[in-house]
Amino acid sequence: MKKLSRYRLRVAAVAACLTLMCALAGTVAARVYNGALLYYLVIGAAFLAFTIGFLLRNKPTWLSATISFWSLALGLVGSFLLTADGTQPVPTMVLDALVNAVPRTLTALIPVEATPDTVGVPVFLTWLAATLACELAIRYGRTLLGCLPPTLLYAAGLYLVGPNATPVIVLTLAYCLLAAAALAVTSAPPERRPESDAAVDSAVPGRAAALAGSIFGAVLLLVAVVALAPVAARLVSTSPGDPRELVEPPQLTDIDLNPLVRIAEWAKYPDQELFKADIDADAWMRLAVLTEYDGVTWQASGDFRTAGSVLPSSGEGAFGADIEIIELGGKLVPAVADPATVTDLPIAVNLYTRALLTPDGLATGQKYHVGSDLVTVDPEAATSARPDLSDPLTIAPPLAPPEIMATIADYIRSEYDTPYEQAQGLADFFGEHYAYDAEAPSGHDLPALGFFLGNPAEAGGQRGTSEQFAASYAIIARLIGLPTRIVVGFEVPSGSSTVTAAQGQAWPEISFDGVGWVRFDPMPGEGVAPIPPEDTLEDLEEEPTPEEADDGSGGENPEDFNDDSLENDPDFTDESSEAASAVPTWAWWAAGPVLLACVPFILKARRRMRRRRRLRQGGPAARVAGAWAETINAASRAGVKATAQTNAEETAASLAPLEGDIGALPRLVNQAAFAPGSVNSADADEAARIALAFCRHCDARVRRWRRWLT
Repeated sequence: MKKLSRYRLRVAAVAACLTLMCALAGTVAARVYNGALLYYLVIGAAFLAFTIGFLLRNKPTWLSATISFWSLALGLVGSFLLTADGTQPVPTMVLDALVNAVPRTLTALIPVEATPDTVGVPVFLTWLAATLACELAIRYGRTLLGCLPPTLLYAAGLYLVGPNATPVIVLTLAYCLLAAAALAVTSAPPERRPESDAAVDSAVPGRAAALAGSIFGAVLLLVAVVALAPVAARLVSTSPGDPRELVEPPQLTDIDLNPLVRIAEWAKYPDQELFKADIDADAWMRLAVLTEYDGVTWQASGDFRTAGSVLPSSGEGAFGADIEIIELGGKLVPAVADPATVTDLPIAVNLYTRALLTPDGLATGQKYHVGSDLVTVDPEAATSARPDLSDPLTIAPPLAPPEIMATIADYIRSEYDTPYEQAQGLADFFGEHYAYDAEAPSGHDLPALGFFLGNPAEAGGQRGTSEQFAASYAIIARLIGLPTRIVVGFEVPSGSSTVTAAQGQAWPEISFDGVGWVRFDPMPGEGVAPIPPEDTLEDLEEEPTPEEADDGSGGENPEDFNDDSLENDPDFTDESSEAASAVPTWAWWAAGPVLLACVPFILKARRRMRRRRRLRQGGPAARVAGAWAETINAASRAGVKATAQTNAEETAASLAPLEGDIGALPRLVNQAAFAPGSVNSADADEAARIALAFCRHCDARVRRWRRWLT
């Protein structure tokens, strides 16, 4: 009986180690979940599954598998009920969780909210690993094989976490120690496993050798872990892949891909009730944030990723808003920026714009709560801040914009100095020179905006909805050099109210360094008669009247300059005049070679004057362009043909045979072309320095006779 007790103690020790290993492996994935609920679920699944297998270890396999299966089903349903919100019937909720468990678990953003469709996979895999480990190690006595299922579960948890959690060395060491302990106290083989009423033979051969081998294997495992730890650390120093990138994100409908087109519909039916809102204070609720423009439509950048009730990279969400949908439609979800928590609605979030989407679409009567962190802007800081040019998507203007846009951009640059003044001045220009018209047709492609800006009012131009105002403002601001985006949303008062289509609006925002996105209003005021924009822009286009040249007459009439007495003087004849002005022929022959010898000096002087004008005169952007022109001319003199019409990077690549260093000049050229307002004097001086050094390098490669003649 003493031998039997020791054997059972070994079996119990192995079972305890493997149970803890399964529990630890299950909690690896729980590190990216919000709250501690999933920890309890996977630990409970590991202990319950192993307990059932351990108690039925001496029963038929089919009985153990049947009881374990139905226990797993009850465990899954119980976990679904613990994480459900109670809005769906239980059968519907269970079926939805089972069908969508894998895709929603992989697409959920961090931290993952513990919901029925995100807890099913971890609970199921933990249960399966514990059951297989118990069967292999306890029923069949194969402890090493029994360590394989929890190890695979551990690896699956690491894959699910990806780069979204920090390493936990203590957890890994604890797992390895448990595996070593299980191998060290492993049970006897099946042919020598005693039943509950059997006796243990005291003369079991090889017992000491088996024990020594187990101890040696455990020590060897620990030594291998310690020895290979630095190597493994170097191998995993790079960030692991994220499985969420392999899953297709939620798709937008046509109405959500281009939400600007909804402005015209809302303007025609201003009394349409869209949703009810109960918010803590007056606020602008965002529906969509649009950053990319291809000349036809404005669209949002980035993908939407499934998230739980707590959105990633957010605060506490102290500003509350309760929403009930009426006739809004679509998948985009209105919320006050920046949303931090969303309850009672499945949510996907765009981490680039912080806009929200519900994968199943909005339905009438749907209610949800949004907790937001209000975005505040310091007006004083914005007035003196520089534009934030870190994101190329927000500063890229469209190709070939209408001429009227470039004209307005030149006018704003000439009238205002600082970026903030230019942004506000552009908004004031729209408010003073264009009119609002609820009946204006939808459209924000370049031809439609050119018609809106340039055609006279009697021909249907110069009036539109906030769609045309916001789109035109954003494009012209990018021509000035300001980073812009368009937001579609609603102006909602504090308290409880019904938001109608009349409150729907599009507005532009400009990003300032250290301040963030600032909203500007280009819409005209009520009852204000617009001034035709051509009246203001014509003043810019008019050339200054040149002063009349001084003819030296002292203001007298020069008509009577001829003197009749001189004409009648016999000594004043045409012949004498010609004789006085005649030049000897030999002088012309002598002057010809002198003038020919002066041609190289004239060309050199002309080139130096042109270089001085290009590098020192005009604004910073014009000086950068002049430096680029000098660089291309110098390369042409050295035998490498390049034109200023090609892309700056392509032109720079074509200059490689000259082996000259043009440094950051291509970047400055692109910056001056796409955002001229962002180029300062220091940039222009740097471009001039690079161009002069390159010109000297190219002159050294030119042959001496050509260098002297040209």
